[in-house]
Amino acid sequence: MTKRFAIRSIAPLLAILLFTSKARVAGADTEINWPPRAFQIAAWCTPPEPFITKEQYRKYESAGFTLLMPPCEGKGTKSENNKILDVARQTGLKVIIADSRMPLSVGGKQQALAAIKAIVNDYHKAPALMGYFLTDEPGAASFPGVAEVVAEFKRLDPEHVVYVNLFPNYASTNLKAQPSQLQTDTYDQYLSDFVKTVHPDLLSWDHYNFTKSGDRTGFFGNLYSIEQIANAPDHVRPFWQIVLSVQHGDYRKLSENELRFEAMQSLVFGVSGLVYFTYWLPTDPSFTWENAIASRDGSSGPLFDGVKSVNKEVAVLEKYLYNTLWVETFQAGNLPADGRAAAADDTIRVTGGGDFSVGVFRGAGGYVYTMVTNRSYASSATAAMSINLGKRPVEILNIQTNKWSDLVSRRDSDDNTNFSLDLKPAAAALIRWK
Repeated sequence: MTKRFAIRSIAPLLAILLFTSKARVAGADTEINWPPRAFQIAAWCTPPEPFITKEQYRKYESAGFTLLMPPCEGKGTKSENNKILDVARQTGLKVIIADSRMPLSVGGKQQALAAIKAIVNDYHKAPALMGYFLTDEPGAASFPGVAEVVAEFKRLDPEHVVYVNLFPNYASTNLKAQPSQLQTDTYDQYLSDFVKTVHPDLLSWDHYNFTKSGDRTGFFGNLYSIEQIANAPDHVRPFWQIVLSVQHGDYRKLSENELRFEAMQSLVFGVSGLVYFTYWLPTDPSFTWENAIASRDGSSGPLFDGVKSVNKEVAVLEKYLYNTLWVETFQAGNLPADGRAAAADDTIRVTGGGDFSVGVFRGAGGYVYTMVTNRSYASSATAAMSINLGKRPVEILNIQTNKWSDLVSRRDSDDNTNFSLDLKPAAAALIRWK
């Protein structure tokens, strides 16, 4: 059988190596803030005043979070941001700050240039700083202005990221019958225009899958679109997905397994960071907000224990998957409308009485990692696996203990290694071989 693991060129791997070595020229003792050393787990709407405290930040960290996004009730002042950065430094968290002075374009205006310079001067030496939040869900018409701001930040402070969050694929396009959010004819064009115009170091988008009327179509298609452009041979970029974690509007109350579904279905596509919306229960009067990770008085919300459990699993998996070379992601069982089956000549075959997403990655030490996930968050499933490996042994990771062990399997006359993986609802398994 043809080994499809060689289908991608060495260019993406070289790009990853260049990406991870960026910013190290400053010296071995210099702390690297971008690109990050590790996978990031973050949330929007972090504790607002008067809860910007070591106690609350330690609680946030205890749930498995590593990065603070801005509080949704924050004012973005210099004093507030410096407090966030100082408390984060004391608790070992990183921060992306939002500053009210942030311009959305430059256009030769000295006021905009002065604002960017002031923002950099005020924060760039803070050890906890990972980057600057620029804007959320810009349309394509604003990309040139966004590009100007990103370029100026890169000139003044190349050690920190400029964070822009993009629309999901269910945003409206240039259809005449409705207002356009993307301001392009297709979502893929929107992504391509953003990358070509802005030259970002990070791709981020939000996709909220769980509505009161059912699961939204397009979750996997969004990941496929981002994955393709993020893994372009000329420039591999990390990408973060923002997923739902609070009931509001048309979005329903979530269970722990629905949180696990969002996390594992993101990881299997090779995301570099996972962001939840939200951590703190918002006060925005536009919606009725319920069932968040944290309540407004600082106590644990209904999803705190669930997200803590999920984040613990994510942290173990990403010790092996972060900075690997993505090879492929495919799905087995009943394909969703936006799913993709494995190629006919793939060396990995998955059958069984369930629906699965499978991601394949090349990692350090010559390992090939395969992540197998149960797409059902309601039912357990058994994946029957067959991989053309010859006599090479296969190991499986115990996600609870972070230990590898030999996988019980049998080899047939065609040198296929056959075994089964029992997966609880929304759960994942990670196997590897050389």
